[in-house]
Amino acid sequence: MTFNAMTEHYEEITVCGKPALFTSIRIKRDTIPDGLYAYDVRHDDECRGIPCEIAPFVMVNHWGTIILAEPLELPDDGRRYIDEDTDWNYAPLDGEDTANHKPCTTISDFMTAYAH
Repeated sequence: MTFNAMTEHYEEITVCGKPALFTSIRIKRDTIPDGLYAYDVRHDDECRGIPCEIAPFVMVNHWGTIILAEPLELPDDGRRYIDEDTDWNYAPLDGEDTANHKPCTTISDFMTAYAH
């Protein structure tokens, strides 16, 4: 089952140093606004809840969907294996320009904050 991106609420996280929205559900790709990029996240085979791979689509061990304002660089096979220490952070992007930033929970909030 997939859901409309525009009606869901998300957690703002940081993926590969970029701001992203995360949800544990599958999002219908045709409901993602132009200028945003969606990827599926696969969790580990032992079901410990560890995100381990980002790809355009994940069938088995789906952990969730991430949405970004810019595309991720993916290897030629289209799958990026996640380094937990550097690629995945459940906290919003931090830095000098984000001190007063309220985390985004909707696509509209995210587009206002990050879309170019």
